[in-house]
Amino acid sequence: MLKRFFMAIIMSALVAAAFAAGNTRYISVQSLALKEKASNSSKTVKTLSYGDEVTVAQVSGKWSLVSPVSSPSVKGWVSSSSLSKRKIVAGKAVTTDASEISLAGKGFSEGIESEYRKDGKADYASVDLVEGNVVSDGERQQFVRDGKLKEDAE
Repeated sequence: MLKRFFMAIIMSALVAAAFAAGNTRYISVQSLALKEKASNSSKTVKTLSYGDEVTVAQVSGKWSLVSPVSSPSVKGWVSSSSLSKRKIVAGKAVTTDASEISLAGKGFSEGIESEYRKDGKADYASVDLVEGNVVSDGERQQFVRDGKLKEDAE
C-alpha cells in the first residue's frame, strides 16, 4: 500500500514537471512588448528581449498570456508567433550581434544580403530608420482615436 502511495506521488511529480516544461517558451524577436490585454493597442506592461524565458499560462487565438521567468509575478499578452519552443543559447561557438538578428528579422542572412548588395542598389538605411521609430502606447491610442480606426480584437 505504501509502495503504491509513493509511486502515485512520484508519477504526479513527473506529470507536473512535464506539463510545466511544455509551457516554457523563449522570445524569438529582438524586442517584444508584454501587453496588458491581448491587443496591440493595449498598454505595455514590460518589454522582453531576445532569448528571454517565459512561462505560457494561456493561449487565445494568436495571443499567449505569459510570465517572464525573471519576473514571475508579472503577466501579460504577447503574439504567439514571437515565441519559440527551442531555448535560444548564445555560446562561444555562436557569434551574433544585433545587426544579424535584425537581418534575420527581415528574412535575410548575411549571405543573402551580400547577394542583394552585389548590384550596388540595395540600401537598408530606410528600413533601419523605420525600425528605429518608437511609438508610445499613448501615441498609438491617439492615432487610433483620431483616425477612427477599429481596435484589434482581443
